Amino acid sequence: MKVKTVAIRQHISTEIMQKITLFFVMLTLIFAASSCQEEEKSDTGLIREKISGYNEQIVELNQKISDLERELEALGETTQNRVRTPVTLTTLGYEPFDHYFRINAKAEAIREAMISPETNGQITSIEVEKGQEVRRGQVLARLNVSVIENNIAEAKTSLQLSQTVYNRQKNLWEQEIGSEMQYLEARNNYESLQSRLKSLESQLEMAVMRAPFDGIVDEIFAKEGELAMPGSRVMQVINLDQLYINADVSETFLPVVGRGDKVILRFDAFPGYEEWVPIHRLGNVINPENRTFRLQVRINNPNKQFKPNMMASMGIRSFSTDQALVVPSILIKQDVQGHFLFVARENEEGILEASKIYIERGRSGEGKTMIESGIEPGDRIINQGHNRVSDGTLIKISEDRNLARNE
Repeated sequence: MKVKTVAIRQHISTEIMQKITLFFVMLTLIFAASSCQEEEKSDTGLIREKISGYNEQIVELNQKISDLERELEALGETTQNRVRTPVTLTTLGYEPFDHYFRINAKAEAIREAMISPETNGQITSIEVEKGQEVRRGQVLARLNVSVIENNIAEAKTSLQLSQTVYNRQKNLWEQEIGSEMQYLEARNNYESLQSRLKSLESQLEMAVMRAPFDGIVDEIFAKEGELAMPGSRVMQVINLDQLYINADVSETFLPVVGRGDKVILRFDAFPGYEEWVPIHRLGNVINPENRTFRLQVRINNPNKQFKPNMMASMGIRSFSTDQALVVPSILIKQDVQGHFLFVARENEEGILEASKIYIERGRSGEGKTMIESGIEPGDRIINQGHNRVSDGTLIKISEDRNLARNE
């Protein structure tokens, strides 16, 4: 019996030395990674994989040590200085929980215009450049108006003559001299030429392209000297002060969304951006091809950092409760028997150890998961350090909040 006990002790000593050696290897790797910034950038993924692998080995070693220590206890030998893994704990309690489903969305400019002329003509001048800010009514481009200007000059000359004839016929008519027909013909000719002159002046104005609103000239498609006609694209003007964010939502979510409800808006290109935005509009027609309806929010964009067609995502609340047992989703693990958590509980000796507790998961979202069964309020969940323990591992409560760096 004594020989076996000595052998077990030697085995434990060997296992502990292996563990210490692994810790030194980890520290050496971390020091080497931090000593060279360029190597850290290129080998970060490899170093993290190695650390993860060493952590798994530490868990296995802890389990083997715990099993050997139990063997010693079964043989009547009391182990001294048993290794305890440092962890931090979170006491479980009821708290509010909201479940969100996430959908992809895309930005759209509220005010965007493709500028084209209202009449045919050759572009004689482009008055702006790409990227230039413009004001409403500002001239953007002009067409050749020489023919219209000649017609206007001719119309003005004819109008002067017709006005003179009309005034004379009017005076004669008032003196009851001349026929009524001559008076009416002179008046009709005068009024017709007035209308023709106004029409020509309108055509002259149509040959000038102006900004329909304040904005930015984003693109110029035509060049001076080219022919332009109604419907042809000459340039694009866009205003980025406000944007629509559009998403297509499955019709199954119609009962849980409504106009005015707030959604969580995020942009893939700006990971740090998150804003609660009310729903501006819900579509009234279901798309028969994908069974979705349009959901639209409206946002201000004072810094013009968001652009049309930029990809975004929306978190839409589909479930809410004030009484839920909630844990960070990252703490939940899985094996062949199901999902489980590590909970801190005292063993028969009154020493804290990690207990593997199987649970039934509920809804998940925003990095949290609601627990339906398996744990109770007041249970202490192993938070930081959960990747370094196994069932039965002795633990000690640590105040070090940097434990998660090595997990």
